[in-house]
Amino acid sequence: MRTMLKGYRSAAAFIFLFVVASPLCSKAETLVAGYIGAEKCAACHKGEYDGWQKSGHALILRKPTDSTANGIPLPSGFSQNDISYVIGGHRWKVLFLDKKGYLITSTPAGKGKNQYNLNSKKWVDYLPGQKTPYDCGGCHTTGYSPHGHQNGLEGIVGTWQFEGVQCEGCHGPGAAHAASTKKSDIKIIKTVCVGCHGIKSLDLIQLKGVFLEPYTEENQLLKSRMKNLLCTVCHNPHLDAEKSIKQNCESCHRKASERYRESYMFQKGIICTDCHMPPAGIVATGDPKIFRGDLKSHIFAIDPRKDFPSMTVHGETVNPGYLSVDYACTPCHNIFENRQWAVSFGAVSHRIKITTNIKIMRLQMSLALLGFLSSLVALSSAFSLKQWILPSLNKKRILSIHKHAAWITFALYVFISIICIYFHFPLSAPEKVLEMGWFLIHPINGALGLIIYSGKIVAVRKFKKGWATPGLTWGIGLSVFWLVQYATAIFSFLGR
Repeated sequence: MRTMLKGYRSAAAFIFLFVVASPLCSKAETLVAGYIGAEKCAACHKGEYDGWQKSGHALILRKPTDSTANGIPLPSGFSQNDISYVIGGHRWKVLFLDKKGYLITSTPAGKGKNQYNLNSKKWVDYLPGQKTPYDCGGCHTTGYSPHGHQNGLEGIVGTWQFEGVQCEGCHGPGAAHAASTKKSDIKIIKTVCVGCHGIKSLDLIQLKGVFLEPYTEENQLLKSRMKNLLCTVCHNPHLDAEKSIKQNCESCHRKASERYRESYMFQKGIICTDCHMPPAGIVATGDPKIFRGDLKSHIFAIDPRKDFPSMTVHGETVNPGYLSVDYACTPCHNIFENRQWAVSFGAVSHRIKITTNIKIMRLQMSLALLGFLSSLVALSSAFSLKQWILPSLNKKRILSIHKHAAWITFALYVFISIICIYFHFPLSAPEKVLEMGWFLIHPINGALGLIIYSGKIVAVRKFKKGWATPGLTWGIGLSVFWLVQYATAIFSFLGR
């Protein structure tokens, strides 16, 4: 009987440990680690949680089920079961880890084509064919430890509590705060951004080709006049970067803003950050020829008189702490204008109310309108001489009007062509004309004008058929020519 009772007691003790003690141990382990996850934070901080869910912090590392649900394609020859984690996929690019935790750098089709760029929707090469372990968990996860391998995957360096940069990635473990709700039990580290948005040494701004090295925002800020400002002065860290701006430039730079409001650039919608925070860094895509990257600069200062900002320190190519016209002007002004123009214009861009080129364009539009009207006068007077309209008018006077109108249109054509070629045509690189989009109609039509005028002159001077069908046909062609030139010029000017 005693043996039986002893057996019951042992069984009861075991059941107690299994049913009661196991959850307590599990809870104790959670409290020791201190991490509870963003979902727990949402119970009291729903607004911050909802904003964070749509940000790059939340989406920097995730399981493939989450990414495919957002429409991100997988590398050629790979299925969802072949991928352990997806890196990125919010604004710039996406990379993938294989089932062992190594970066996917080859597909069945060959090496490369492993990085998907979101803006261009194209696959490009990233470390093609290299066996690359994943060691970025320190900035891509929450509760990271450099020891061990997450989920036993040999290609992953370190372990973590949660994928992505969650609340506790910046505020530290939240178990104590969740239990007490005291602010003193949660960290608010003002310089927490530096760990992932700065590269040592922080006193250097590293260059990657002509672009600023990505994620050197803190390096750039420390070299700028805003070095005493914290990131959170301008940004709400709980929101996506594009929606996180709490203050704009005008909040502090009122006088410069008021002066700039009178400028031509402001009237055309150019804001401060377009020039002072140009996309001078590169994460995924960029065009070094026009200095256009995909990550905004945080240097702010522009010195339009200086050369391209580059120097060598301890064997590294770095930015000395300013932006040049290459970054501020060239990304937009790269077809008709050159660096010399940008240097002369950049020094007065805040206060200049109208540029030389705009003055020239206005003159050209006025002359083009005059040319179109003169061509109509020449054409209608020709119709009168043919007695198709107003046959009762004095023929001698109408002939004089016709000749003067015809020569005026020809003189205007020659004068406007010279101005266009001198001020606007990219003589140093004529192929840039092909980048003009629909406005390419204008120079093509301008060249066609030479043929039309030649045909008209030959019809009048050589064949003496100015009033016959050939002469009238060329005359109608000239009126259409002037209409197209004026219309394309005015539409382009209004769209600038």
